[in-house]
Amino acid sequence: MIQTDANATPPAVWIDMSNAIQQVEQENSIPRQDSSQLTTRSSETDFTHTTTTNSSIKTTPVRKSMSELSLQNKRDSDLRQQYEQRPEKVPDVAAEMEKWYAMTDRYGFLEEQPSKSELKVKAKEVERAEKWANMSTPVTIDQENAHKFVFNYKFKKRVYKGIPDCWRREAWYYLSTDCLKNATNDRQLRATYQELLLKENSHERQIDLDIPRTLRDHIMFRQRYGSGQRALFNVLRAFASYDEEVGYCQGMTNIAATILMYCEEEKAFLVLVHMFLREKLHNLYIPGFPMLMESFYIQEALLKRYLPKLNQHLADLGLSSDIYSTRWYITLFTGGVVNYHTLMRIWDVYFLCGYDVFFFVAVALLKTHEARLLSSDLDVCMEILGSTMSVPNDDKFLKSIEKLYEKNEKNGTIQRLRQEYQSKH
Repeated sequence: MIQTDANATPPAVWIDMSNAIQQVEQENSIPRQDSSQLTTRSSETDFTHTTTTNSSIKTTPVRKSMSELSLQNKRDSDLRQQYEQRPEKVPDVAAEMEKWYAMTDRYGFLEEQPSKSELKVKAKEVERAEKWANMSTPVTIDQENAHKFVFNYKFKKRVYKGIPDCWRREAWYYLSTDCLKNATNDRQLRATYQELLLKENSHERQIDLDIPRTLRDHIMFRQRYGSGQRALFNVLRAFASYDEEVGYCQGMTNIAATILMYCEEEKAFLVLVHMFLREKLHNLYIPGFPMLMESFYIQEALLKRYLPKLNQHLADLGLSSDIYSTRWYITLFTGGVVNYHTLMRIWDVYFLCGYDVFFFVAVALLKTHEARLLSSDLDVCMEILGSTMSVPNDDKFLKSIEKLYEKNEKNGTIQRLRQEYQSKH
């Protein structure tokens, strides 16, 4: 039983979850599903024609009359007011939270009932969380609380085994800031975030259009203009003002939403900024998508080396990497590419190793589905590559990624391919 103060005002997120639960119960046309199937509908954004979605791409300006500008400003103002409103109804928090926990899996996705394997994983999670607690040390960085770890072989091995949910916030922040070395100015970055929230930008309407299509089966983002959607809107529009050349690109909603599942709003903004700085993700989204084009080249080279038969089969069908893997890289694999429990394992390793590990995630994923792809025609291959590609065993999958990454990291393969691409372009 969850203990609460009967006289206390419940947090907005609890109220929103209550409203979301009521919404779920009223929607008889939408059956509950196992979370392993939900990622296929986590976002309906079409990433096939990515170059048309980057809101920084210049278009021919259209003159607007004063009345049209006034109407647009009113609409933008009304939009922001929708996100600033708070629900009026205050539910029985304890009862609603019990109900919420009963309806979702460990990640917050709606499910019918936990499986035996899920219960076993939860028990294992408690044991592993204790180990992470023992190897962490609380510290204060620029007047902010954080945790540091000893970055050694044992730590890396435990990341590959999967960071416990209760430690992802601290571990992701620790790794994204280069073991807290780049966290020394985050107090100023927090102040900057609050200033950015006061600014208006031209991407707000597109962000608002994409938000309802993002992780809509997750209890945190299901309620329209609820606390989860408000936090997502704020983080994305603040970042659009922070990096004006990138602004906002479809696919970024999935990334920000994934961070928000483990971090509060301000912290999510910090982690997102550090991700962009560490990986130079700026170049993944600016007009021309230089980092994305480079990623396709590297993926093709790795497929020729590790999966030559599949590479030739896809080439014969006319399926080059840019046709099917745009959403993989533009969303950092959060766009319904894999099941959510697999995604979290991938992201743990991403924070440890950096962007380059995604190339080996792609190779391992294609290897997992190689037999079926080799026996399929163009339409079936497109269907497989465009849907959620399940992984039978996360542990084995991550071990194959680790083996591929470590071997190629030692040989400098990615760096060599990157230089090769840049010399040709």
